Amino acid sequence: MDMRKKIIDNLHQAKTFLILTHYRPDGDAISSSLAMFHFLVGLGKNPEDIDVYIPYISNDLSFIDKNNIRKKNCTLKKYDLTIVVDCSDYSRIEGNNLLEGVFPQQCMIIDHHELSGIPIEADYFLSDTSASSCTCIIYREFYKYMCKQNSNDFFRCIAIGIMSDTMGLTLNVTQECKDILNECEKVGVDIPAIRTQLKNIDARTQTLAKLAIERLALDKGIGCTYILQKDLTPEESSLKTVNHKSIIQQILNSGSCKTLILLIENDNHEIKGSMRTTESNIDLNAICADMVERNIFIQGGGHSNSAGFKMAISDTEKETLNRIFKLLITAILG
Repeated sequence: MDMRKKIIDNLHQAKTFLILTHYRPDGDAISSSLAMFHFLVGLGKNPEDIDVYIPYISNDLSFIDKNNIRKKNCTLKKYDLTIVVDCSDYSRIEGNNLLEGVFPQQCMIIDHHELSGIPIEADYFLSDTSASSCTCIIYREFYKYMCKQNSNDFFRCIAIGIMSDTMGLTLNVTQECKDILNECEKVGVDIPAIRTQLKNIDARTQTLAKLAIERLALDKGIGCTYILQKDLTPEESSLKTVNHKSIIQQILNSGSCKTLILLIENDNHEIKGSMRTTESNIDLNAICADMVERNIFIQGGGHSNSAGFKMAISDTEKETLNRIFKLLITAILG
């Protein structure tokens, strides 16, 4: 039987659902989770039987969940189907321990990232690393069913995911994502409003972005900056409520560089790194994969122009930051 038919059949048959995504969820992760919720409701599923598990959302992205659908805890003891969106790495799942109890049931992965880490054991995979966002894949696979329901919420989530992961159509833009946005507009989604909402960042994010810009140093044209634990509030220390993508967007909007390395220290004595580039001859995902292979990074990966990683702090903060910057600049310049 065709895999896609199996997936649709399973979605029709299942009654209870758990939707998971990665920790520190960005706009694509949140909107992918909610898009799947609206899709399932469109299939006739009971909303009370669908748990969208997202314990933390940064203030900047709270507008996405306008209907307060997400849940901070699981409400059911058993799920017929677990759906993991925007991630296929077990170690990066928010609530990955929840997967252990549902492995005997069914699990489906929807993702657009290169796998780097511990693969999730799943029954069904919808994966395309060329997709601009996870919501692109969700639209591609499921929109035909939503057209019948005319669910504006579903299409709104699809559009938010695309606009968020492409940073307002500036990174990894494909013709497919442009076409999807056009279709979303046709059913009433206000794309300009979404663009404005994604640009509206709260005061704390603005403060952190300003600090990162003040620290920004150019080395051979590559922007390097950082945020330390001492810069964060107790609530932000785990980085779960820090909107790193908005911070990155503010730095890139300053026009200081085309390639950026942002390092943020978490509360576990680790550095969380994010890299972005608009240069077509740079493959950030390959660089991360090489660093993982050489045991320099604990984990890392993403896309050619957008990637992230985690690395332990082994020296002083300053020495570790400088070492990471030098390693990455050398790798980027080839």
